[in-house]
Amino acid sequence: MFGLEKRLDERVAQAGEKFNAILAYLLGEGQSDDAYRVEVRLFRDLLALGLLLLVAWFLKKLGGDVGKTIVTEEDEVLRRERLTSRPILTVFGELRVPRWYYHKDGSSGVFPLDEEANLPEAIPSYYVQELVKRRAARMAYDEALADVAELFGFRLRKECVLDLVAESAVDADPFYESLGTPPPETEPEILAVAVDGKGVPMIKGEPAEHKVRLGRGEKRSRKREAVVAAVYTIAPYPRTAEDIVAEVQDKQTPPKRPKPQNKRLRATLDGKEDAFAWAVREVERRDPDRRKRRVCLLDGAQALWRLALSTLTGFIYILDLFHVNEYLWKAAHVFHAEKSPEAEAFVRRYLLMLLRGKVGYVIGALRQMLTKHGARLTKEQRKTLGTVIGYYEANRRWMRYDEYIAAGLPIGSGVVEGACHHLVKDRMEGSGMRWSLGGAAAVLKLRAIHLNGDWDAFWQFHMKQEARRRFGHRRWAPVACGEARKAS
Repeated sequence: MFGLEKRLDERVAQAGEKFNAILAYLLGEGQSDDAYRVEVRLFRDLLALGLLLLVAWFLKKLGGDVGKTIVTEEDEVLRRERLTSRPILTVFGELRVPRWYYHKDGSSGVFPLDEEANLPEAIPSYYVQELVKRRAARMAYDEALADVAELFGFRLRKECVLDLVAESAVDADPFYESLGTPPPETEPEILAVAVDGKGVPMIKGEPAEHKVRLGRGEKRSRKREAVVAAVYTIAPYPRTAEDIVAEVQDKQTPPKRPKPQNKRLRATLDGKEDAFAWAVREVERRDPDRRKRRVCLLDGAQALWRLALSTLTGFIYILDLFHVNEYLWKAAHVFHAEKSPEAEAFVRRYLLMLLRGKVGYVIGALRQMLTKHGARLTKEQRKTLGTVIGYYEANRRWMRYDEYIAAGLPIGSGVVEGACHHLVKDRMEGSGMRWSLGGAAAVLKLRAIHLNGDWDAFWQFHMKQEARRRFGHRRWAPVACGEARKAS
């Protein structure tokens, strides 16, 4: 029809000739080349062959011809008006797809082929988009574009990729909301939530957060906090205080530590409230019958604790042990040199006491040290010791480690600490990187999907959502000529 069948026959013939030429090279001239040259040439030749075959696939659809007329749900009759074409950039190269346009004056037109083949609105194919976006979630935009260009020989504009990433990130939260409860056999009995934050450098003109006071060595910069939340299940792991000291101080790896299951990470630039709201939804999705032991792990940030206590119900609240240990080291270095055996012994002694539930004894011992040695300590040392004491006093009700470890509960927020590093820092704090609010939010969403191991399922969800947005608002059906005349 209108030369499409002839063009199809031509492309099929060209594909056959190309395939025969590839075989002839491999069995003839290629025998004198080394394996590297053969592999490179074969890869490029197969891309060229793939382009011919893909063109043939589209031509076989005859431009999406579904008859002379179609009728919409609103009883509008649209007539087959003209054969047009549109560009599509595929991994094999760029091609122009012929497609019929159905139209009626005063009404928007329809391209049936777009819906039949589920073509994206943008020029890059969905597969090209996926390859670029998946890389953009893992590496800098320029590196992602260079990576694709090196493989397939084309380079997208950076501005185009920025728009595409933002468009797909819209479906991140709906994707997770669409997920059902994980299979019960994959969900151990403890359900854990951990929340922490990490700064993202922002470009000028974007809202950012500034510290009123900076710590020693800190430089003032424009950063906005990405609040990272992690929700996962884990099996109980009873231990002794001595086991944990051996792990924390002596770096002895436990032989059979249970691993987090069905871990979900999310980072938001919309504040702590948004992070906790997501965590609540995820918890209720995972444990609708409230059968699991719920645990919340946080550091000493009071803003996080206020939100946790007001939003997470039925939880056991635990102060992250690694932050507790950091404060012990601060106290140790008031009296002993860094990396000294004396500092190591100091931390080991009081960490054991904390793990055995003797938080009050540790606070009392530190107060005695401040009283006894305060006169010969510097102002900075007294301040440090006071800070440690204050930290333990403010959080002692969340430091019942003897009870936690006897019950086999997790006492470290390593999952969310690692997420702050891998999800935020590794991608968002590269050399010279500065982010817009929208761009950073989109990349963080896609990167969380990648790190969660949900990319393949998300991409299928995203394409379905795109199809619904593109085609779902206007339904149509082909009609016979007599029916079309009656309707018109």
